[in-house]
Amino acid sequence: MPTTDDEPQIGEHARLAELLQIMGRHGLNGLASRLGLLPGRSEQPVDIGTPERVVALLQDLGPVAVKLGQVLATREDLLGPEWVRALSTLQDRVTPLPFEALEPTILTALGSPIADVFARFDREPIAAASIAQVHGATLRDGTEVVVKVRRPGIAERVDADLRLLRRVARLAARHSPEIRRLKPDELLRFFAESLTQEMDLSAEAAACENIGAFLRPLGICTPAFHWDQVGRRINVQERLDGLPVRAILDAEREGGADVAGKYADAVLRMIIFNGRFHADPHPGNVFVLADGSLAFIDFGAVGVLSPARRNEVVTLVLAIAGEDTRSVTDVLLQWSGETDVDRQALTRDLDALIGQFRGAVLQQIELADIFGRVFALLRTYRLALPPDLALLVRTLLIAEGFVRRLDPGFDIAARAAPIARELLRERIGPAGLKRGGRRLATSLGRLAAASPELVAFAERVARSGALPIELQGGAVFPTPASPWRADPNILSAGLLVAGAILQRDHDVVGAMLMASAVLPAGWAWVSSRQRR
Repeated sequence: MPTTDDEPQIGEHARLAELLQIMGRHGLNGLASRLGLLPGRSEQPVDIGTPERVVALLQDLGPVAVKLGQVLATREDLLGPEWVRALSTLQDRVTPLPFEALEPTILTALGSPIADVFARFDREPIAAASIAQVHGATLRDGTEVVVKVRRPGIAERVDADLRLLRRVARLAARHSPEIRRLKPDELLRFFAESLTQEMDLSAEAAACENIGAFLRPLGICTPAFHWDQVGRRINVQERLDGLPVRAILDAEREGGADVAGKYADAVLRMIIFNGRFHADPHPGNVFVLADGSLAFIDFGAVGVLSPARRNEVVTLVLAIAGEDTRSVTDVLLQWSGETDVDRQALTRDLDALIGQFRGAVLQQIELADIFGRVFALLRTYRLALPPDLALLVRTLLIAEGFVRRLDPGFDIAARAAPIARELLRERIGPAGLKRGGRRLATSLGRLAAASPELVAFAERVARSGALPIELQGGAVFPTPASPWRADPNILSAGLLVAGAILQRDHDVVGAMLMASAVLPAGWAWVSSRQRR
């Protein structure tokens, strides 16, 4: 990840020397030599020790290592439960910097003296983390704000550590098949992109504004930003007058069920409809305002699901609901990119897993339990989820833990069902069909230019009302009285729904399926008129 400002870079050799010193302090010289960091000493035994020992090492290595450990704590598809539990204890908490250490960064970022912008600036921070810390302040016009300031020197440290991580990951993957299974290049690329966004405080402001525009019609607030004082190293945002949900949980106040419902709807709709979502919606980042509405803050971590990825998730959910384990297998293998897998054995195990929940009461099933069993199966077959989906799963698990604490009987899975139905209604409603019609017209224009023969064939079918089919060998056609002849209305409905699901990402196929939905019912009506 390139640095995003004029701060000097730390030399990789200096940081490597520091890394080796820390590993030696934790008794991991053998691991360092095995990874090729200590040339000529690869004969030393490797003893990683307990997960807690590795957690202590990561904590000692600094913010990048801590954040990587936190990411790995969400990857139960890659690591066993004992490692996930240990890594989950990593906290991104640091000793706050004194105001004097931050003041040069604030002056440079503002481009003017602090007193020219703020009537008051609190020297003691509200919160401090490895990337930035937050201070309360008042603008010259009396507006109460919070000021987020990036810690000086963090950019070059992150840059040096990411370069070292890539080097270590390549060496480790070369020596360890188990490390190769973790796909460290893909994992680190996604990790670096996430850190890039978190380091750029203007990116956080833009994400908050973008997602906030989606949440506003749902009655969910997000802080407004003062864009004249927003940059890579600083952002100034509205100070919301409310109570953190964490305080409500600690005080065990009433109204938890109402808050849980609003929160769950917001998280699910962000994922299903918007595709961009708050990826760290823990109780400290959610407020209840004076009027009872909810507010989300701190958009440093944002998840993004492409329309294609959302459709893959829909496909998986539909396959699970329909107990179509072959399709579930197809999606999981597509996501993992693995081909050397016993498909039949995986399908049998998936069928057994789905069977465990068959007929169960939804309120008795926790997402954490479902995902835990799926992850165990993925580890058995050495499969891995793409990083964007791992982030989605993490967000859903945070959300479920949140609402279960607010209302132990809350069922977030059942809450998602009407939202999913709403998505389907949107796709097959007049607006969705209109969008599909426009896409169909555009797609047919491209199709005509690319394949005039195919369009001419379609015109002949339309004029004649007959579809010429050539069969090889003997063919047996069903009689009109055949018991398996399809109901044309069912065919129309099936084409409409299938087209709606596919239309967003496969516009040609989806729009043509929706357009063709009128054909079975129309053909049946014409046939009935001819018989009269």
